[in-house]
Amino acid sequence: RKEIAICCLPVGGKVQKEKGNSWIPIFNNDRTVEMTWKNFEDKFKGHAVYKSEGGVGSIIRFGSLFGGSSDGPAFLKEEDLALEEGMYKMSLEQYRDLRERGFDRHRLGAQVLNGNTINPKPTNQDKMEKEALKKYPGEIQEAFGILGGYPEIDRSNRHTVASAITAALLKPVEEPVPKEMTILSKAEQQLPTSDEWYEMFSNPAPASWPDPFTFRPEAYGLEVEAK
Repeated sequence: RKEIAICCLPVGGKVQKEKGNSWIPIFNNDRTVEMTWKNFEDKFKGHAVYKSEGGVGSIIRFGSLFGGSSDGPAFLKEEDLALEEGMYKMSLEQYRDLRERGFDRHRLGAQVLNGNTINPKPTNQDKMEKEALKKYPGEIQEAFGILGGYPEIDRSNRHTVASAITAALLKPVEEPVPKEMTILSKAEQQLPTSDEWYEMFSNPAPASWPDPFTFRPEAYGLEVEAK
């Protein structure tokens, strides 16, 4: 079986600036990290496996990484997919810990975008959400962003990226994945199946931003009276 080569790189043009784990003074390498990634990318793109005609190299890009442990659906632990739970605390910031856990609980779904790109939020999205959801209590307003495939702009769950890499490696070489693609998360509590990955590889596109005026909490089992 002919093997493929995959290079994993961070997506460019991120609009949500996240503090890297290397902010901790004794681990700080922020001054060199961008140059390291750039050199790595140049070396891979210059290799025959990527640049030659018929080459089987692909680039998978990822957004700011969150999650990756077991504080989510039971299958993460049952199928031995999770890193040690202590990884949630590796940045030593409580707020970051909560966001890491939130990605594993609610954001295992995937977006596959062609090339090196993100999924910018429409300029009127926040205004629409504020207007459409104001009739609901605060907890329901917050739930809107973790239901129904709500997309991430430029962030990725580690589980989702790992699943994408696995699916790409298992895909038959005669059915190639995109030469360069970006994996971002969206609000779902299951990882894509192999067939779902193959469909997204064949038709890469950002997830649609939801219309908050069509949001019905009861469709997700949320019984609540509007204000």
